[in-house]
Amino acid sequence: MITKRNLKSLEGLLLLILLFKTRSKRQAASKACISIDTFTKYIAFLEADLGIKLLLGNHNCELTDKAKELVNKIQPIYAGSWLPERKDFNLLNLKNLRSVFYLKAVSIYGNKRNASQTLAASVETINGYIKYLEKTLGLTIMKTDNHGSYPTVSGKKILLKADQLLDMINYLKKIRQLNKDKKIRLALAREIDAAIVTVTDISTKQDIMTFADDPNLHAEDWDIAITYSEPAAADLITICRYNIPCGFFASREYLNKFGRPKDLDDMQHNHRILDGSSRPYADKKYRNLLQNCDIICPINSVNIILTDMACNGAGICIVPLTIAKDNLVYLDNLPCESTATLYLSVHKDIKDLPLFKAAINKYNDLLNHMPYSDNPGNCQVVN
Repeated sequence: MITKRNLKSLEGLLLLILLFKTRSKRQAASKACISIDTFTKYIAFLEADLGIKLLLGNHNCELTDKAKELVNKIQPIYAGSWLPERKDFNLLNLKNLRSVFYLKAVSIYGNKRNASQTLAASVETINGYIKYLEKTLGLTIMKTDNHGSYPTVSGKKILLKADQLLDMINYLKKIRQLNKDKKIRLALAREIDAAIVTVTDISTKQDIMTFADDPNLHAEDWDIAITYSEPAAADLITICRYNIPCGFFASREYLNKFGRPKDLDDMQHNHRILDGSSRPYADKKYRNLLQNCDIICPINSVNIILTDMACNGAGICIVPLTIAKDNLVYLDNLPCESTATLYLSVHKDIKDLPLFKAAINKYNDLLNHMPYSDNPGNCQVVN
């Protein structure tokens, strides 16, 4: 019950209360002594953890009705007085909240070492927060001897009050249970859609978002992304990358009209090639090959799907083998050295939550055994 995940959720609730009070992310972050970026990540984590939408929009400070209901429920616990001797002490402060939480953890797990192992926090960190609490209150709340750590009379008063944290944790557990069917927000570049979505046997507990180009990996409106661009932001984790061979494809209509290219030289000089050099999967070899082609059909908009053009008989396309459509003919007599790379990415704050962990494992298995690949199981784990 007293876990690192629950601590982060309680911290997120505190920030939600501050946002409700100030109506400003900047002011709320300032009161919490954190950056706006950190504040935003906390709210994103809390939304993912509880499975509910808390804000009306990414740039909006207005809380949803469910968020307001949540704040009204928990605000009295955070804002209430915690000690008769110090009525000004409350949990509307991240340090105060962490200090009381760590104190309760030491009480529950018997000693600081056990608490540190469970919470993935060092004994020094726990000692630091308890000392901060003692200094803030002007009281000795914990004593340590050869038999372990135990609370003083003042410490017992705080621990008794801290049972309210356990009540809040139980409340959060109920919310998670009610929202366990939350949809995972999966972001896909549009041309990946046909390859991934149509063959996936993942349940309908996902909300697919497709983009004309690779999705914005810095946005907070998605949970997991499958893209051709590697994320560079510090808050994003690349779970795996997959090297996918590319190949040449054309419709039967086109081949009946113009014939099948005999070799690469024949294709480059006598056939119409659809220009996919602007696609995110187009590597240097892909672009070099196009430069040697005599008849190029330019495609200026990323909204146009290359395989759709090829299906309509517009020419020969060069695409990753996994996104080729069934009604296209694979020109496997033409060697293609171009390789595309797919990246499976996730926001690091949610990657270990059970719902998302299960989905990541499923997508990883799916991508690792994609059809058409000449090397199934070619997942390259990125550390």
